[in-house]
Amino acid sequence: MDALYFLKHSQLDDVELRYSLRSIERHLPWIRRVIIFGDRPDFLAGSESGVIHVPHRAIAWIGNYRTPVSNFFLLFYLSALLPEVSDEYVFFSDDFVLLEDLSPERARQMRYLEDLSQIGIRGRGLWKEGLWRTYDTLTRLGFGGLNFETHVPTVYHKRWVLDAFKDLRDYVTEDRWYGLTGPTAILNHAHKMQNFPLVNIRQENSRAGFYGQPPAHREIVERTNGRLFLSYDDEAFGADLPGFLRDRFPEPCRYEREYAMKFDNFVSILP
Repeated sequence: MDALYFLKHSQLDDVELRYSLRSIERHLPWIRRVIIFGDRPDFLAGSESGVIHVPHRAIAWIGNYRTPVSNFFLLFYLSALLPEVSDEYVFFSDDFVLLEDLSPERARQMRYLEDLSQIGIRGRGLWKEGLWRTYDTLTRLGFGGLNFETHVPTVYHKRWVLDAFKDLRDYVTEDRWYGLTGPTAILNHAHKMQNFPLVNIRQENSRAGFYGQPPAHREIVERTNGRLFLSYDDEAFGADLPGFLRDRFPEPCRYEREYAMKFDNFVSILP
């Protein structure tokens, strides 16, 4: 099984991706390789280290889509057409971090955040409006209305993505916010077709998420204790969260060029 990232360069030289990749090497030893779809970080090692970079333009031509691709449903669709990606894969983002070992069996558990039909206040903002537009469209078409935007590593199958795109492509746009949100649309479609068991991530209590403002170090330590997943947004990535990750994952991993250089230097001094 592969790990797949959609990457747009961050304002911090992609340091977030470093820690996410280091967590994969430590806690997902069964991953075959990592595919970075989108921008290429400067520190990325070569394919011989088990990581592959694929730019959007390598496949976006198939639908004459403009690049860079920003709509997540389109990113899922286009990456499902890539031969480099295994049929079953784990979707990651640079702000997803594993805190403990994760078995393939537990990784395959399908986690959702909430049942949107039970939410009374919809809220405002581009992201929330897109989520509710997705919910309204899905339920009108007879699909479920669960929120799958869990912000944790999630297993997908290429077949799920392609089947969802086939049925829902009239509602997919190139706009980042206006079209259907990728995870919620694809996984509600897949759940109707496959009827796989579901896990409520809040009841599982497996994620520490930080959003909107930077947490203090003490709060990070307390909330990540015993958790499997860590996720955050740009606003939360203040001074203490990078420090926590640096302490947790201090050494470069094999997906980073620095690791390869360190190994080469070690080999060169061997008798």
